[in-house]
Amino acid sequence: MAGVLVTLTVAATFDVATRPSLSSARSWLSLVLTGGACILMSGLPEALWPSWNQINWLPLKATIGPLCGALAMTYLGLWSGLRSEDLLVRRVMGPGASFLVGGTFLLLGLVVAGLPADTVLLLTGAVNSLAVLMGVLIAVRSVTLGDQLSRWMVLACLCLAQMTAGLYAKGLGMDMGNAYWTLTACATVGYFTTVVVLVRQRSRHFRHLRRQAAGQVPAMASASLPVGAHLVARVEDALWRSQRMGRSCLVAAVSVSNLYAYRESPVMNPEGDILVALSARIRQLVGFRNVVGLYHQRCFVLALSAVQDPTRAELVTERVLRELRMSVSVGPDPLSLPFQPEVAIGVVDVPAGTDESAAVRIINLAEQLALHAHDEPERVLRRTWVLRPQAPVALSPWLAETQPASL
Repeated sequence: MAGVLVTLTVAATFDVATRPSLSSARSWLSLVLTGGACILMSGLPEALWPSWNQINWLPLKATIGPLCGALAMTYLGLWSGLRSEDLLVRRVMGPGASFLVGGTFLLLGLVVAGLPADTVLLLTGAVNSLAVLMGVLIAVRSVTLGDQLSRWMVLACLCLAQMTAGLYAKGLGMDMGNAYWTLTACATVGYFTTVVVLVRQRSRHFRHLRRQAAGQVPAMASASLPVGAHLVARVEDALWRSQRMGRSCLVAAVSVSNLYAYRESPVMNPEGDILVALSARIRQLVGFRNVVGLYHQRCFVLALSAVQDPTRAELVTERVLRELRMSVSVGPDPLSLPFQPEVAIGVVDVPAGTDESAAVRIINLAEQLALHAHDEPERVLRRTWVLRPQAPVALSPWLAETQPASL
């Protein structure tokens, strides 16, 4: 166990040294503190150096666990993106982290007051159990909202639960048998390995998006976007998820009217490079749980499922419009030429309870809105989807027709 933790720490240190960033530094700090706490609670230092038995480790053992729990929970919220997007997770994380930090000082006060070591460690284990429970809640919440990668984080949190129980049982001097200690060691190795892999995978994904947004990835990457029936299925899934959670969903179409107007190009397929850059910008803004796809070459479709805060949906729309209006560099650096996209957005607010079978009609409506938004000063048109309309809603002549636009 200790060998794996040391190996992971060395790899994280090398990563920070070669590619310094806030994310890598945060991962290194979390790994060093949590790994150090595991080694301390396992009793390995005292076993290797018997003279260390004279040191009073109780203050450190009573405080480092809750502090690591607060750090890990905060980092999990940032990794999943739910800290800024989900109201429930925000309500759990704020008071939860404050409780863990406050519990750290309370436990330190109990140590100073002379409370027996076993009682202090038992209380510390209880505080850490709450941190594990909140971590499981955040991971499960992320899976519910559509993050497939968080399924593995749920498994990591279950390993964390076994690791916490086993290490505090070791600290309390309980005789649980070799099989239980082996299970605890395996759970510890599983937790740290899974977390490190997931963090690196997400960081790699974000770096790839930044390269795409900067036009540094070839056009073949555009094939990763869902299109056609696959896109409709993804939008249906977003509508179903919103309906299940009793929340509204936002479906938007982004029309790029001048995509084929780019004549002087240093590359063979300028449209592909432009689409890759624009899709990466959209993905960076809407997050990896929401749907981003290509309805056809001049129309992106995005779906934000389970929207809690209407102001956030408006903010995302404004940011998408602002970011996509920025010029795109097409071609390699010495020969790159700027392309200024002309974009407009059509937004359909889908209320809770809408059947997912209406996905195609909603997408068509959003596309029609985006096409007509080119004539609006704000370049944005919004409509609210009417649940089970009894008669056609004659908002305007063009709005009655919601067939796909011709290419």
